[in-house]
Amino acid sequence: MGMKTLWCALLLVCAGAAPAETFKRGEYEFTTGPVPAFVQLRGPLPDAWPASAPGGDEGNWRTWRYDEQVDHRASRNDDYFEYIYQPRTQSNLGQAGRYQIEFNPDYQHLVIHAVALRRNGKWEDRLRPATITVARRESEFEQDIANGTVEALIVLDDIRVDDLVRISYTVQGGNPVLAGQESESIYLGWNSPMLDSWLRVLYPPRSDVAIHSEHTKVQADYRELADGREMEFHQHGTPAIQNEDDYPVWYQPYPYVQASQRRSWGDVVAWALPLYPSDRQLPADLQARITQWKTLPDPDARLAAALRAVQDEVRYFGVETGQNSHRPNAPGVTWSRRYGDCKDKAYLLSMILRQLDIRAEPALVSTVRGKRIGEFSPSGAVFNHVIVRVDIGGQAVWVDPTASLQGGMPRDTDLSAYGMALPIRSGQQGLESIAAPVTNRLAVNTSEHFVIQPDGSARLDITTEYRGGAADDMRSSVNRQRLDDLKRNYAEYYQKRYGQLDVLAAPVISDDLPGNVLKVNESYRIVHAIGNEGALKALQIYGEALSQPLKLPKTMSRSGPLYFARQGTYRHETRVTAPATWVAAFGGDTDEQKTKAFDYTRSVKTSGQEAHVVYEVKIDDRYVAADQGVAHVEALRKVRDDLSSTLRYRVPLQGEAADRDRRLKALLDDVSGAKK
Repeated sequence: MGMKTLWCALLLVCAGAAPAETFKRGEYEFTTGPVPAFVQLRGPLPDAWPASAPGGDEGNWRTWRYDEQVDHRASRNDDYFEYIYQPRTQSNLGQAGRYQIEFNPDYQHLVIHAVALRRNGKWEDRLRPATITVARRESEFEQDIANGTVEALIVLDDIRVDDLVRISYTVQGGNPVLAGQESESIYLGWNSPMLDSWLRVLYPPRSDVAIHSEHTKVQADYRELADGREMEFHQHGTPAIQNEDDYPVWYQPYPYVQASQRRSWGDVVAWALPLYPSDRQLPADLQARITQWKTLPDPDARLAAALRAVQDEVRYFGVETGQNSHRPNAPGVTWSRRYGDCKDKAYLLSMILRQLDIRAEPALVSTVRGKRIGEFSPSGAVFNHVIVRVDIGGQAVWVDPTASLQGGMPRDTDLSAYGMALPIRSGQQGLESIAAPVTNRLAVNTSEHFVIQPDGSARLDITTEYRGGAADDMRSSVNRQRLDDLKRNYAEYYQKRYGQLDVLAAPVISDDLPGNVLKVNESYRIVHAIGNEGALKALQIYGEALSQPLKLPKTMSRSGPLYFARQGTYRHETRVTAPATWVAAFGGDTDEQKTKAFDYTRSVKTSGQEAHVVYEVKIDDRYVAADQGVAHVEALRKVRDDLSSTLRYRVPLQGEAADRDRRLKALLDDVSGAKK
């Protein structure tokens, strides 16, 4: 039997020759059966990877086919997948030998059509329903979200290097709460070569389709059917795409398309409004709190009180099963049980603020695509997070009720990384940009003071001050640690730098929550602070406060944009007091590096036994454009090298010190005699 005949026989099995059969796994089930009638079956694979296609010399992993076909006709939501891949190394056999399929049994059903393997040119049926397990796997549980999904796990026996594995299945059904807001998307390429990829969608008749694409010139093909309209993308011969990492949230490097039936952002608002009714009652204890907040002097103070209550008294946890994936719980329920997800907390805060005579509404954002969402085909499915837009004095103030332990005033919070938001309010027709606060108060300022003893030990006192968003981050970090662990972690940092030490004063934390300024004070005795470099004594110092914001990207040679760091000012000051007889073998010095994203300076000053070293960087832009990447990374590398300094001192021998004292005394005597 020839290769083509074998493939046709396999497709015949998938297309209808084998009857459907349902298998129970506890409270869950799946079915094996034929490919749905709406699916357009692709032809047989070539015997070998075509020489004309990129990836012929790929030694790791190859995707021969990725095909997704969706049927949205007559209110259906059936999603068919065919995936054929080839592991080319021993280390990839573990990944190749298992395949997970997620679905939500509340509104979806899984039908597996084929599990097959090609070895030495022959296809083998590897579908073994008895070995397939189905279990609840809350993939987002670590992020405090229970979404009700389960996972069917397919494990293949006896898989070898260069085998081809074919998985084919359909997930039937869609989330009813989306009510026509579905959106399809596909990556037409990935970080391994891809021979062919398809996205085919069947829409109701005369549907107008809107498309967003990135990094591909492939155009959609359309075909009018008797009962619908077909749209299809096909890309052939995609090379492996390098993922440089450290991208801005709004950028990704792969060829990508997203499509949906054409609608406006106003249509998305109209869909979302009924999910957030404005006539909900609040519990009596919350009403009493609202009465207290009404006595606060101004809207900013009332907003701050309500926001902190929702952030810190209602913990973040989402039960997003069924329609609760997009429909929030009633505000009274969320407050009473003291937990909720982003939409629950946004809804609750909005209702509270309205009773405080402050206009507020939930707003949809995307944490995974940021401002790029503005280019997408409008759909409720493209958002994954909800914040709140507050109007104070005609100015938009954006707040995130899922944050916790924030200080300062809400209008100083920077949510500009979300890029764009869709407020859920009547009459809203478009997205709104989220601007950064006028005043950026984020700052980190570390002050170290070394007092060196003649024996080479040193007392080290450190004060680190965090402001704005940096204070929020530090406050959250401190809150997650036991006090003993916190003390140990701080001491171990300096032990790694200087070795043996004694803790003179454990970290003391002072927190000005209204001002959003957090300070940490520490004191240590470093036993061997000073090293020997021949006749010189040496102290190593490091601008630690600048280390994190000025970290190097994972990929130095870049073609895409770079996420750099949050805007702010980072300063590290080191003062050194040397013993009276030590002489600095260094003098004053300055250095600077400037790019469009940051302005860095280092200064060294000496005066007697005192040395003063200041590292400072002002970050003006969190993103670096692709055409600025080379210059930026080179400047960043130089700055990283500059953060580590060695202060060297010459210590006169005892006889040299005595001789110097005699000569100094004689000089003073001569001066005194001359004056007489």
